[in-house]
Parts: sequence; structure tokens; C-alpha cells
Amino acid sequence: MSTAVKVSAFAAALVAVFAVAWAIGSAVGPLDEPPPSPAPASEHRGHHPGGTP
Repeated sequence: MSTAVKVSAFAAALVAVFAVAWAIGSAVGPLDEPPPSPAPASEHRGHHPGGTP
């Protein structure tokens, strides 16, 4: 195996690792955003059988 082939294979593997990391990061999204807040309890009242009006 020549040096050029080894360097090319290493570069291709490096690009593949960064591409996979980018794809996973895009799917997960930013980690510093706060999670969405739950809906207030008043919106859920009366929607279930036996609930209070």
C-alpha cells in the first residue's frame, strides 16, 4: 500500500466520522436549550372521564 493510498483512506475515514457526528448533532439539536414547559393544569381539566369540571 502506498503512502498516498494510506493518507487518502485516513482522510476519507476522518470525513466519514465528522459526517456521522454532524448528522447525530443535527438530529439531537442543541443541548443548551431548556426543555419545553409542560402545559398548565387548567388546560387538562375536564378532558378525562371522571375529571372535575
